[in-house]
Amino acid sequence: MVAALIIAAGKTARENSFQPLAEVGTIPAIQRIVMVFQRAGIERIVVICDDHDSKIEAPTAHMNLVYLPGCKDAEMFDNVKVGLAYLSDKCAAAMITHVGVPLFSVETVHALISAEGAVRTPSHHGKAGHPMLLSSENFSAILSYSGDGGLAGAVKTLGLQRKFIEVTDEGVLTNLHDGESYEHLLPGHSLMKLHPDIRIRVAREKPFYGPGSHLLLRLTDETGSLREACRHMGISYTKGRALILRIEQQLGYPVIESRQGGKAGGNSVVTEQGKELIQNYTKFLEEVKDCINELFSRYFTS
Repeated sequence: MVAALIIAAGKTARENSFQPLAEVGTIPAIQRIVMVFQRAGIERIVVICDDHDSKIEAPTAHMNLVYLPGCKDAEMFDNVKVGLAYLSDKCAAAMITHVGVPLFSVETVHALISAEGAVRTPSHHGKAGHPMLLSSENFSAILSYSGDGGLAGAVKTLGLQRKFIEVTDEGVLTNLHDGESYEHLLPGHSLMKLHPDIRIRVAREKPFYGPGSHLLLRLTDETGSLREACRHMGISYTKGRALILRIEQQLGYPVIESRQGGKAGGNSVVTEQGKELIQNYTKFLEEVKDCINELFSRYFTS
């Protein structure tokens, strides 16, 4: 599985601060990047922001992201490390970019995923751009690097083989901090194509399980803590607990068992029935998406 890591905190190469809410077209840069990754089929998306910046979380709250606190005064590479450390045991590769480059396309993401190589970078007319795809087998080496040059410098110094994938996508080079015009790229961008936007929920008397609940239960299983899962999602523990309660009321059985006390302060264990719910919903969504895309292409053209 390929994950995505979006850096929205720290200093840019030009010593500026990132502007994730800068409008690109009719939507914020951060939202545009997330939508591109999601349309390319990437479900696990991690955003590094300034200590759970509510200004970032608000426009992306419905997009089922994981938010991790970074440092606004840190170099970008330090915040990349925060994301890679989190993703180390959760994916086969990570697509890495920052919010200053919001105009690469879905087709570019597909090209990087389908190519070979431990480190893959898109290039346009011979110039390297974003995002970079890094295989998980190299995460530990990157995390241990303390030299100069950021992520690109680490890749070069460590001798990791970097493969450049030539694309026709000018958006891989378009950096908002350059101050250059990008409007000419918008009409042909991937997000201008028609697409289905459907959120599938499971219901009995009430809808009780959908994308948000699914992420919450999955993160609880991974972290062993409902509170930690809520923190990653940028929601209150009260809201998270209410979501779990609704699931359990409608299904009639517990999906989480809480254990109080101890040196670790207690934890949350997803039950076997809860794990089965996660697995079944995941498989169900995969098949539903295939059917929806087939039907959509029958009735709509881009």
